Amino acid sequence: MLQEERQQLILQMLQENQSVRIAELCSRLMVTRETIRRDLYEMEQQGLLKKVHGGAILNKTNVEPPYAKRSGLNLAEKEAIAVAAASLVEDGDAIYIDLGTTTQLFAKHLYHKKGITVITNALLVALELSHHPDAKVIMSGGELRAGDLAMSGPIARKSLEGLFVDKAFIGVGGLAAETGFTDYHVGESDIRQLMLTNAKETYALIDHSKINVTAFMRVAELSDIDVVITDEELPQSLAGRLAQEGLQVIVAKTSV
Repeated sequence: MLQEERQQLILQMLQENQSVRIAELCSRLMVTRETIRRDLYEMEQQGLLKKVHGGAILNKTNVEPPYAKRSGLNLAEKEAIAVAAASLVEDGDAIYIDLGTTTQLFAKHLYHKKGITVITNALLVALELSHHPDAKVIMSGGELRAGDLAMSGPIARKSLEGLFVDKAFIGVGGLAAETGFTDYHVGESDIRQLMLTNAKETYALIDHSKINVTAFMRVAELSDIDVVITDEELPQSLAGRLAQEGLQVIVAKTSV
């Protein structure tokens, strides 16, 4: 197992259990205590965890707020971003919609699109589209992560491997010039990476609360995304860096 894969599994275990023991990691990952100690040291340097006697605990500054709490934040900005993103979907498109509070709003604005096919791992997105008169909705398989009502893990990824789309719309936990697009959940980040690869065009829907934030793991480099749709609080320095990397930036205005 590669070091990156091993550390991703450690992060996933931390996300699920809040703490891990070195002995447990050695047994599960089949490596020595010295290897695990090196991993934990490197991950602590990255701010991903805090080492404690015999193991490690989750770095609370890198914990994503609950979905219910996030859904009530920055509603005007998220709504504007959702409307702007929906305007980019054409009749007959096959699209991937990621989980997230902004992407859920985006799904609501697709009601009048004709003949679209929507692939998603988010139950709330599928529910929004369940009464769409002219949409085919394909749900991934996988393990249900109850907090966000999203399907994740290797089964979810495997179920989507052979599916290709015109456009992929993702949400992430953070966007920063140095670290790119990042998120908190390993099992879902793998799915994002797959669908970004399987899409002709890639879009990231990000409100200002995610700007200059680095979450657990990288989902995509800056150059992996074609278009960033965000609100009016995007810093000019980051806007310039995105343009330098070849990304189109769409600023969704909330003001009249």
